[in-house]
Amino acid sequence: MKTRDDTEALNSLTVRAVGDMLGLKLPTSGTTRCPLPDHEDRTASFDIRRGGLRWICYGCNQRGGAIDLVKSCKGMTFLEAKRWLAAQSGLGFSLTERRRHRAIAKHCSRAVVPVAAPKEEEETPPDHTVYAALLKHAHLLPAGAEYLHGRGFQDSTIADFRISQMPSVTVIRSLIAEFGFARVEAAGLLTKSSTPDRYRAILPEGALLLPYMEAGRIAYFQARILENGVKKDRWRNLNHRHRRLYNVDVLFNPQIRHVAICEGAMDVIAAAQLGRQAIGLIGVSMRLSPKEMIALRGKQVDLLLDWDDAGDRRAADLRKELARFGVAATRKSAPSSGAKDVNDYLREGNSRL
Repeated sequence: MKTRDDTEALNSLTVRAVGDMLGLKLPTSGTTRCPLPDHEDRTASFDIRRGGLRWICYGCNQRGGAIDLVKSCKGMTFLEAKRWLAAQSGLGFSLTERRRHRAIAKHCSRAVVPVAAPKEEEETPPDHTVYAALLKHAHLLPAGAEYLHGRGFQDSTIADFRISQMPSVTVIRSLIAEFGFARVEAAGLLTKSSTPDRYRAILPEGALLLPYMEAGRIAYFQARILENGVKKDRWRNLNHRHRRLYNVDVLFNPQIRHVAICEGAMDVIAAAQLGRQAIGLIGVSMRLSPKEMIALRGKQVDLLLDWDDAGDRRAADLRKELARFGVAATRKSAPSSGAKDVNDYLREGNSRL
């Protein structure tokens, strides 16, 4: 097999199906122990993703598709792996027409291996430049400062987390003029119904603006509406962008050995003022990725999710999830004061947690 089409067809086979050919028991998707012969994986580091077509091992830092799995498992060159996989799957004959090639690949997928799930659309990387340009025009106004002070946050803490407020639509207009509509839309800053002629910012004007920093650059924004009349959906997120961990750099800092996991950005900020390094889930049901859980290995982990029934249930599940990656976590008991979350505890006048 020599053409690019041949490679595409072979890589349309699922990782699980290729594992069957190699004599390996692999799941359709999710995480398992790494099957590569040069990696003694004591915990589950091998993750199957993108509809079962791609894999990555966070332990040995290898990744790829069907051909790469054969190459890594059998110690072959890429061409040798293609030939082996072609013979095993029934795709081992010369083809010249793309349509015919794909038809036979589809037939072999049905006859020999499970049909691959549709490929998931990969998210484009965060547009750090557009996000930085937005934050440059965002400032904290008196109403925002009053709200944050009411939650017990000091000015130094507010500055450390670069909290500001969403500027007016004129700034969005200037971003579109500078970077183009398509780029601003791809960054998630516009509503779903926006067009180049009629557009609206997804994050409301005047809402608190919280940048999510990753390696010193902005990778995401979340906003908190301040109007008293808004009782539901006070938090707004970027449009069509995957939600991320808040303050995630704490995970990958080798100098930080004690990490708390909180529910939401405000509790992370409160934890910082209480002397704790913390990361925040966007919503109690948010899950950590295998890479993020592996980064917690060797660290002391405290679960500071809300002290309510939902928080307790999620803490119990999260402890089990972390344990599968060799991470021991402690659920911190609710304060005797009756505080329901970390920010409540700060507002009670406490200085340490």
